[in-house]
Amino acid sequence: MLPSVIVFSALAASALAIPVDPVDKIEFASCEYPNNTANALHMYSCSTSGDTIEVKWVRVTDLNGVDIYPIDPKQPVILELAAYNNGPDYADNKADVRIFEYQKSWQTGVCGWAEVPTFGQLNGIDGCEFAHNCPLTAGDLDLKIELDLSPYANIISMLTANSAIQIQISMKDYNPGSSHEEITCVVAQLKIV
Repeated sequence: MLPSVIVFSALAASALAIPVDPVDKIEFASCEYPNNTANALHMYSCSTSGDTIEVKWVRVTDLNGVDIYPIDPKQPVILELAAYNNGPDYADNKADVRIFEYQKSWQTGVCGWAEVPTFGQLNGIDGCEFAHNCPLTAGDLDLKIELDLSPYANIISMLTANSAIQIQISMKDYNPGSSHEEITCVVAQLKIV
């Protein structure tokens, strides 16, 4: 016991003896909105060559079909998607969602996308139950998905802190007999108020 007290005391004394430079002012890091996300939703495909569903475009509206941007998490929105399925009908699918925030690195001072840890809570979301659009049939897909984030509005607003958000959705085939391979991947970059 005595040796560990001596070691701890020596470490504490040496830490207190290190001179600390005073900080003139604290400057919070901020970044401009990338890819025109200050004014409009930016969407692109992150699909691999084996993916069978191609998302062509996404539109965000209020419940009356009026385009809205930026997105207010206190209000339900409709995500309208135009896509093409060049694979089989999908009667069951699950989605893994990753969230990123556009911020300045405290290490490098460079702005970039940093993943917000969700600890697996956004993995394996039942796409059919969530979006109410199964089966996803072969050919053209015109989908409307109601998204109500209002129960999470306070935490979303607190976490986003006036920065751009990137949401990556990887949808996987859960048809019977599938190996749960990815069927599409989409990234949406947006501004939340």
